Amino acid sequence: MQIPAFTPEHAQQLSTFLASHGQAMTLPQSQGYLFAVICSPEPLDVHQWLEVIVPNTEGQLDETILFAFMGLYHQISEQVYETGFKLPVTLKHHADSDSYLDLDECQMWCQGFIQGAQEYYNKLSQAPALDANLLEALQAAYASLGFFALDTQVMTAIAEQNNITEVQLAQSQYELMGDFALGFAELIEIIAVQSGLYSEEDESWS
Repeated sequence: MQIPAFTPEHAQQLSTFLASHGQAMTLPQSQGYLFAVICSPEPLDVHQWLEVIVPNTEGQLDETILFAFMGLYHQISEQVYETGFKLPVTLKHHADSDSYLDLDECQMWCQGFIQGAQEYYNKLSQAPALDANLLEALQAAYASLGFFALDTQVMTAIAEQNNITEVQLAQSQYELMGDFALGFAELIEIIAVQSGLYSEEDESWS
């Protein structure tokens, strides 16, 4: 099957489709979730991840929607392993206000990421053979990539503890997210092998 390049038209098509299904993820949640799935040492097949994104469809999707999802998956995978991953979501705030910040897109991306990564994160972080430095790197990456899924009250408290504004905290965390996302797949591959849970011959994550 020829996988189409993912276009803004595909993004709008998927946004509209997902909004019409009450239990479905949003597009930003889907993007965060697929990023985590693509970086996983135990990747899911297309029917498994589609069922998570759009529950109760039993794989019965219109061909154009299926192709759009495949294009999205391919785009993220290509960025992760070839061209360099770029966060598809942005922080939004008013230039004339230091207090107004729209975190919705980042919150949704982080929620999707956590849903996709939580199981293998727990598995890897509890591996007895894992080096302490790698464990620390894994914890930092996971916390950063899921940061905006935290309750806003928690983020407010973190900002106050560090004597910075919530806008400053969000901007710094957003930059960290981009940095950690860029090398997350490589980090997971290294940790998966070093943990003793996977062999170097296991190419399930690539």
